[in-house]
Amino acid sequence: MNFVLRLAMRPPNGYMNRSVVSSLVVCLMGCGESTPPCSDQARFVSAVSAGCLVNSDAGILLVRDWSGQLALPGGSVERGESAHCGAEREVFEETGLSVAAGSLATVFDNGFHLFWCDAPPATEPKIRRPLEIKQVGWWQLEQVSDAEWRYAGQGAAIRAVIIERTAPVRASANRSGNKLTQETGND
Repeated sequence: MNFVLRLAMRPPNGYMNRSVVSSLVVCLMGCGESTPPCSDQARFVSAVSAGCLVNSDAGILLVRDWSGQLALPGGSVERGESAHCGAEREVFEETGLSVAAGSLATVFDNGFHLFWCDAPPATEPKIRRPLEIKQVGWWQLEQVSDAEWRYAGQGAAIRAVIIERTAPVRASANRSGNKLTQETGND
């Protein structure tokens, strides 16, 4: 790292300027932590790409790329890696959060496997890929317009998955047989 700092202090000579060197320093500093081990290597689901839907009281964990578009954290699954492990690794690489991939939320048409993932409470994401990611954070889904999503229809698909999982389930006794029914509140 000392070499990079000395290089940054040298006057620009046409080959490299300070902003390029500064970007490299930031990238190297953010990429220094090693990826935590996969939470469950016994499950092996194959996928080309995977990511996480981390839903907390703070909102939904999202990343904004340099084009200004939002997406769930995720990306390519490495050869020989399970979709679960790939989802966890990608979230860590993009946001610095160590998550545990749980059940499969959905599989998009392009083969992207989306898992429900849990992050430790009160953890704050940080940018670990500054050349790829402009912003990471918790968003309230209803405040994200459809035009902000990286892929058309992604916002609506994610809202549907969340609604499906979090729809209030209320057991009510049916007087004609005490049968339990499920109500979604969509009356």
